[in-house]
Amino acid sequence: MGMLGTLGKIAMGVMVARTVGKAMGGAGGLLGGLLGGGSKDAPQSGTPKSGGGLGDLLNSFGEKDSQNSNLGNMLNDLLSGKEVNAGPSEEKKAEVLLYAMLNAAKADGKIDKEEEEKLTKHIGDASEEEIKIVKDAIESPLDVDAFVATVPEGMEEQVYIMSLAAINLDTQAEAQYLDTLREKLGISRETANLIHQKAGAPVLYS
Repeated sequence: MGMLGTLGKIAMGVMVARTVGKAMGGAGGLLGGLLGGGSKDAPQSGTPKSGGGLGDLLNSFGEKDSQNSNLGNMLNDLLSGKEVNAGPSEEKKAEVLLYAMLNAAKADGKIDKEEEEKLTKHIGDASEEEIKIVKDAIESPLDVDAFVATVPEGMEEQVYIMSLAAINLDTQAEAQYLDTLREKLGISRETANLIHQKAGAPVLYS
């Protein structure tokens, strides 16, 4: 399936794990809105194209090269049920974004067994190596510094986007995690607010 395919499957699992039992809409339904083409509450100016959702949001930030755009487009296709053939560069970037999502899911505490089952229930066709990467990411302690050190230059904003998409942003712990991640990635408060606005999520800074 490849790491990009695993990323797409985990994105679906995160949506289930983080929104079941919570009111949909607003921050609680953020990833669901992005997978469905973006939040209706997002500003109209500069927002991702209708139907593009998460992939277009990734394309609008970060590296401004063809490989970066290709990753977002591939993720769009994948989440639409299409087959994709990712190259080594996209696969490596997908692994970084996968870790971003799973780390963010631990922001308000350890991922429990029930959440883990929801996160991993869709990755049965992944390779043993890919499943091990997911399991290790879920079970390892949250270490923001160690993770940030693995983020390639130019992917900082994409990592922040995937982290935002993985949470409900309804606890102080999640807000503090995003603030810490933003600072360590070297993203300005203004840029973080812009990402939140484009994603249809509450901004952190006034």
